[in-house]
Amino acid sequence: MIYLVYSKETASSNIANAMKGILNLEESTFNGFRCFDSKDVKLIEFDGRLIDAEPIDKIVDGIMIFLSRHSSSKGIPAFTVHAEGNWSDDCPIGGKPKSLSVSSPLSMLNFLNSMNAINDTGIELTYEATHHGPLTENPSLFVELGGSEGVIKSEKHAKILATAVADSLHKKPAYEKVAVGIGGLHYSAKFTKLALNGKYAFSHIMSKHYISNLDMLKYAFERSDVRAEFALIEWKSIKAMDREAIVRELNVLGIDYAKV
Repeated sequence: MIYLVYSKETASSNIANAMKGILNLEESTFNGFRCFDSKDVKLIEFDGRLIDAEPIDKIVDGIMIFLSRHSSSKGIPAFTVHAEGNWSDDCPIGGKPKSLSVSSPLSMLNFLNSMNAINDTGIELTYEATHHGPLTENPSLFVELGGSEGVIKSEKHAKILATAVADSLHKKPAYEKVAVGIGGLHYSAKFTKLALNGKYAFSHIMSKHYISNLDMLKYAFERSDVRAEFALIEWKSIKAMDREAIVRELNVLGIDYAKV
């Protein structure tokens, strides 16, 4: 069973409404939650912020795809996908300190491929580095649209994202290796390009802003439904001293790496 989770926030509910029609879902209930379902998909309404949706994680037994609004401090429109978790003790938007959710690298890659195939909007499609809650034990991912109020409120853009999600649900993506991404900015343009070219599926991505938390790298490899085989480091984005620290930590963990 695949679980799609949405909230009453505008972008999230618009995506969910489009999903109901695309997948021919019928209204029901699931453990007290309003639900729309078919034979192998349940679309669950969470009455709260999706970053606080741990109660859903406790009642499901499969992959969760959170249909979400994307926020941008600069108001830049984007379609995004990412795993959840907090690399540091600072966790202002859900989850728990220094804790990563179980990621689903192949599901994230499936969404990227499906979205890339139909995205004729001119809006950027990108991985985001792992961030925010909820903290999940079931494999999970966030797919998002937004950045600007126009996109956040757009039913057209919501339907495009919903179409990509529906198309991605039962595919097997082409890729060479599953990797943990290290370095770069929060929006991982380089890792996104490599994924879309069929090279890698990423489980977790640690941006350069969290390099001081290298003790978390072991969890980036452990907390995934398909274990990453090696680390891919965006080499030039990281200071030399920090690169040396990363390599030392990977050697301790017995993890191979490559530079990009």
